[in-house]
Amino acid sequence: MRSLFGWAVCCALVTTGGRRLDCQERTTVGGYGEVHYANATGPNTPGRATLRRFVVYLAHSFDDRLSFRSELEVEDARVEPGGTAGELEIEQAFLDYRLADWLTLRTGLVLVPVGIINETHEPPTFNGVARPGFDNDVLPTTWREIGIGAAGAIPGGGLSYRVYLVNGLRAQGFAAGEGIREGRQEGQDATFANPSLTGRLEWARPGLKLGGSFWYGGSAAADSVLGSGTFDAPIALVSADARYDKGAVSLRAVVANISVKDAGAIDARYGTAVASRIAGGYVEGAYNLLHALAPGSSQKLNAFVRHERYDTHADVPAGVTRDASLARRITTLGLTYKPTWNTAFKGDYQLVRNAGGVGEHEVLSLGVGYQF
Repeated sequence: MRSLFGWAVCCALVTTGGRRLDCQERTTVGGYGEVHYANATGPNTPGRATLRRFVVYLAHSFDDRLSFRSELEVEDARVEPGGTAGELEIEQAFLDYRLADWLTLRTGLVLVPVGIINETHEPPTFNGVARPGFDNDVLPTTWREIGIGAAGAIPGGGLSYRVYLVNGLRAQGFAAGEGIREGRQEGQDATFANPSLTGRLEWARPGLKLGGSFWYGGSAAADSVLGSGTFDAPIALVSADARYDKGAVSLRAVVANISVKDAGAIDARYGTAVASRIAGGYVEGAYNLLHALAPGSSQKLNAFVRHERYDTHADVPAGVTRDASLARRITTLGLTYKPTWNTAFKGDYQLVRNAGGVGEHEVLSLGVGYQF
């Protein structure tokens, strides 16, 4: 309330005679959200609906060089004290200081620049009701950490980059099924015992974007059993992705490989059965049916298919039994209707399979998403 009062006073006091921007011109409010309905096959699996995400975006430009960006997210509609359902969290909050087009200094809670979805996850930007499983179990979206770094566009070559020094992961949270996901610190009392380096390089041309990302750093998090060195229990991640969008056709593909060098020691310490290697990816193709049915329309009706293959037990250390059910194969077929560029009505059908043949099922999903 105090900040809103201050904003109102500021706007009332700003003069109109000069070129100075007033508060409204310097402050931007936006957001995105999505509602999901899912019905899986099998006994005792009734359909369920949830307000999956509700996000408010707030940005402010202090002057032509210094700016602030933030997102506040509510997951699953409601957060109860002591409950396990629902989350209220800061998704990002950072300051940018632009020195030139090719160099912006950045510090705060930043999105880790790996893959496609982690940095670009507004519901109208991807097909399918839910994000790909790969972007939960391999690349743990939405992944953010506290750090400092730089970003920019290299003149003349279509290249852009992001590189950050951030806090490391916590090995205690690693698991067989979701890999490094619960090792994220997400800006909450994050230890810098193992600072990590992460970055991304992108090359873009009209209709085409290619990217490569990396992460390297320790995960001991001051646990002397795993080691006290900066790079003890190291995690090395590399990923590559491609996007093509021209005319009625859009394609995308992502691959990633994660090495957990001291998985044996981590498993002995915490009993988590984390793999020594996690790997996989997906390919997706979509065709805008309205390109043929209504050539002049700005609306889109994308028919798409996506196939994911990933294994969070690709390689395991000695003493850990490989779980074949963690080698997952997910095929998703669906439609995405976009009456405007920033709204989407979605429906899809998923076939969820794995190499162990355990718990295989299908899922019918419906959803709606927006951004502004």
